[in-house]
Amino acid sequence: MIYLDNSATTQVCAAAVQAAVTCMTEGFYNPSALYMPSMAVEKDMNACRDAILRAVDAGGDARVVFTSGGTEADNLAILGGTEHIRDGKVLYSAGEHPAVREACEHLKALTAEEIPLAADGRVRLDRLEAMLTPDTRLICVMQVNNETGAVMPITEIAKLRDRLCPEAVLHVDGVQGFLRVPFSMRQTGADSYALSGHKIHAPKGIGALVYRPRLRLNPRQIGGGQEKALRSGTENTPGIAALRAAIAAWPKDADIRALKCLLFESLKSAIPDAVYNGPDPASGDSAPHILNVSLPPVRSETMLYALAGDGVYVGIGSACSSHKQKVSRVLRAMGLSGPRAESALRFSLCPFNTEAEMRTAAEIAAKHYEMLKKYTRR
Repeated sequence: MIYLDNSATTQVCAAAVQAAVTCMTEGFYNPSALYMPSMAVEKDMNACRDAILRAVDAGGDARVVFTSGGTEADNLAILGGTEHIRDGKVLYSAGEHPAVREACEHLKALTAEEIPLAADGRVRLDRLEAMLTPDTRLICVMQVNNETGAVMPITEIAKLRDRLCPEAVLHVDGVQGFLRVPFSMRQTGADSYALSGHKIHAPKGIGALVYRPRLRLNPRQIGGGQEKALRSGTENTPGIAALRAAIAAWPKDADIRALKCLLFESLKSAIPDAVYNGPDPASGDSAPHILNVSLPPVRSETMLYALAGDGVYVGIGSACSSHKQKVSRVLRAMGLSGPRAESALRFSLCPFNTEAEMRTAAEIAAKHYEMLKKYTRR
C-alpha cells in the first residue's frame, strides 16, 4: 500500500498513540477539578498550548483555544470574531476550504466578497488591493491551498491591510501548512491561525485556534466556561496530549519537497502529457507536500479507482467536498476547464513516504494511463 492522500488525513504516529493511551489510562482526570492529578493534566494542556505558540511564532500576547479540528477553529474565528460587527465586508480567497468560505457567506451583517486567484492558484494581490477599503472588517486567506499546494503571500496581504484598512482582522487557515511550511504570526501580521491535528499525525477530533487580542472572540459553544469561556465542554485531553506529542515528533529535517519533485519527474517521464496545476513544484510558492497533476484525457475518478485497485491512494480536490462536484472549484477559479480540470489528481505526501514509493506510484499510474486513455470519451 502506498498512501499519498495525507492532505485528507494522516496515519497517527506512534508517539501520539502512546500519549493518548497514557492520558486515557493514567492521566484521565478532568482538568477543571481542583486536586493535584487534575492540575497535572491542566499543566500538560498548557504545555501543548506553548508548543503551538512556538510553532507559529505567535508572540507573547497570543492565546490558544482547543477545538475539535480545523473547521471549528475557522468557524470560531470568523463567526465568533464578527458577532459584534454590524456592517462592512469580509474578503476571502477563491481557494478557501468550505469551512472558511461557507462561514464567510453565512455572515448576516457583513457582505462577503471573493478574492480572485491567479493562474498558479495564488491570490491576485492587484485585485485584492482594489477590493480593500476602510469598511473591510475581516480578510480570510489560507496559508496553503489544500488542493494545489499554493502558498499564499500572507505577508504581502498583511502589508496591504495595514496600509488600506488597518482595523481589519486577518485570519489564516493553517490546516495544510502547520509544521510543513514555516509560519510566523508576528512577522506576517496574522491575527488568528487555525490548525488541525489529524493532518500532522495526531488523531482526528483535535485542533486549535491561535488568536491575538485584535480578534475579539465571542463563544460559539456555551456551558461550563472551559477554554476561558470561549469553547465550553470538557477538553479532549487525550487528543491534546496526542497533538503535543505529534508536534514534538515532527521530523523537521525531512525533505518532503525532494520526494514531491521526484514523483512529478517520474510521472512526467512516464506520461509526457502530465502537467502540474499550481506553482512550480520546486518553487517556494508551492508547499513541499502537495502535488496536483492532470493526466488528460483520463478522468480523475477513473484514475483514482484504478490506482486504488493497486493499493495506491490519492485524492481529488478537497476530501470534504470530493463527493459533491465534478470539477474542482479551486481549479475553476484558476481558469482551468475541460480535460485538464477533469483529469486532476492530488498527491499529498508525508515525511514518512519514500523514494521507492514515488517511483512505484508513477509506474503504476503510467500502466493504467496507457490502458485507460484508449477508452476515454471524445
